[in-house]
Amino acid sequence: MSLSEIVIKVIGIVLAIVGVALLLTVVGINFLGVATFPVWLSILLGVIFLGAGIYIIRGGSINL
Repeated sequence: MSLSEIVIKVIGIVLAIVGVALLLTVVGINFLGVATFPVWLSILLGVIFLGAGIYIIRGGSINL
């Protein structure tokens, strides 16, 4: 695995963690300090970030 593939996987992991953190704020768990959004925005961004992170981790194509 080349360095660029590792960097892209790390970006995917970070996106997935932020997505989970945003979804946890909906139920009242403050994780990573992201509890500043309205509930609907937390759900929307959480699902988008989590989905993008999983897509990148599983090998979806992304070009830098």
